[in-house]
Amino acid sequence: MSSSTGHVLWSPMAQPLRRRALLCYVAALAFPVATVVLRLAFWEQVPGLPFVFFIPTVALCSVMGGVGPASLAALVSAILGLAYLAVPSPLGQGSQAIWAGLASYAVVCLILVASARQSAQAAARAVAAAETDAAARESVLRAKLELAQLTVARGAAERRLEQVTDALPVFISQVGRDRRFQFVNRAYEEWFGRRREDLIGRSVEEVIGPEASAQARPHLDRVLSGERTSFEAQVPHVSGELRHVRATYVPNIGEDGTVEGYFGFVQDITEAKQQANLLSQRERHLRAVMDSVTDCFYAVDGEWRITLFNRAAEQYYGIGRDAVLGRKLWEAFPAHAGSVFDLQLKRVMEDRVPVTFEARSVVFPDRFIEMRVSPKEGSGLAVAFSDISSRKAQERQRELLINELNHRVKNTLAVVQSIATQSLRDTRVPQDTRAAFEGRLMALAAAHDLLTRESWETAQLGTVVRAALQPFDSEHRFEVSGPDLRLRPQAAVSLTLALHELATNATKYGALSNKSGTVAVTWTVSTDEMPMFHLTWAEQGGPPVTPPTRSGFGSRLIQKGLAGELGGPVTVEFLPDGVVCRIEAPLANLQAG
Repeated sequence: MSSSTGHVLWSPMAQPLRRRALLCYVAALAFPVATVVLRLAFWEQVPGLPFVFFIPTVALCSVMGGVGPASLAALVSAILGLAYLAVPSPLGQGSQAIWAGLASYAVVCLILVASARQSAQAAARAVAAAETDAAARESVLRAKLELAQLTVARGAAERRLEQVTDALPVFISQVGRDRRFQFVNRAYEEWFGRRREDLIGRSVEEVIGPEASAQARPHLDRVLSGERTSFEAQVPHVSGELRHVRATYVPNIGEDGTVEGYFGFVQDITEAKQQANLLSQRERHLRAVMDSVTDCFYAVDGEWRITLFNRAAEQYYGIGRDAVLGRKLWEAFPAHAGSVFDLQLKRVMEDRVPVTFEARSVVFPDRFIEMRVSPKEGSGLAVAFSDISSRKAQERQRELLINELNHRVKNTLAVVQSIATQSLRDTRVPQDTRAAFEGRLMALAAAHDLLTRESWETAQLGTVVRAALQPFDSEHRFEVSGPDLRLRPQAAVSLTLALHELATNATKYGALSNKSGTVAVTWTVSTDEMPMFHLTWAEQGGPPVTPPTRSGFGSRLIQKGLAGELGGPVTVEFLPDGVVCRIEAPLANLQAG
């Protein structure tokens, strides 16, 4: 048996052949034995010829099993023939006839075996060819199956990719080197109002129009040369409107390194562009407004970067806004670091509570500024400041003048008091008259001192009332209450003199003339369309009061002088329980303005 035949017989496809060969070898052993038995049975009828009857057996084994079984059958037949059937033949003498018959039998067997070998080789070739053909068919089937699986997988991947790209609000496309669309997503369909089947295969110029194509052409040249590019352009919408888009082109590089086309990603930025333009207009308007104010102004973000710097600030610092915008505050103005401005700005940035303060300038140490720092919405600060050096100088000058005026007024009051004392020393002038005049003069001086402490601007009403009553309140019999109000200087002087007259009369005739009487001084402000001021002087616990028979200077000072100064009615009632004085006036007449 040749190697090819053995390979065929022991291949997986030759298992049935192996079983058949085994049966053939068994038959090659059984058939000669059966032939011997059969030959012995007919020996008497046909004596001699011991090997002739084995030829059919060998031929049958050759046909059934090929070379191996035929050779085995020939060998077994020869042995059995020699052992059981070899007897002298009438045609020959002794053993020579037997060996001659055996030789003839051997020749016949060789012919049969050779024929069987050729038949086996032909069968082996047929089996090998069948196996090769089967393997080829199996390979083709496997390749077709893999191709079908790849086709299904590719289709599923393409569907998933299409679903993903269709869900994105960005226009996605694939374009070949011929500048024709190979793929577009749903956004393209909606933008141009055409189905993707109508867009695929068309050129870029056909789809987006000649004007937009002219804008895109330089960028198409760049991306098809292998360079990624981005740009903004205007593209017609299906509605006929020209809309702003931002396009990014990415080259599609093939496996061999050549540019096969590009992928396009386009986003509609019309609304963003409009918002940016609106914001830019607002910024220009804000900058124009800020440049028109005389106060210096700048703003910083949460990282202390300067975002706004008006013209007044440019002039104050002597530096253009382009040199400071975008820079951190301490980099642009290193002199601020560690100063009071540094501390105040950092405190507002942290606490988010606005502050206003005055300080000497760190840029120009001989000048003063007033700074207002406010937190911006979200983060950052807005800072406004003005040079108050002139105001500070005026305030110092005014303070000097006021101090000089106060000194002179005090001297004048002292001179008036001295003259009055000398003039009223005459015994014909009643003591009460002298005391009343001196008291009024002292009340006027007290009002003057109070206004001097307030720099003759405004005075707090509660302070005015308590200062006027202080000389009469040694036993704390006054109850004073009312809201906080600021009075103009002349109103404070007039009210001081009126309260002095009321307290003097109460000491002589009213609630302060005994040990148990009290006086309540209260005031309120109504909330009508025109706010009105109401003050009430009410005495209690004093001796019975009777109306005076004549009107003196004090009464005229209260009812006429004060009423004229405040522009409202002043009434005095002499009730049995005590004197009640009511003062009413528009609030605006009492306050500075």
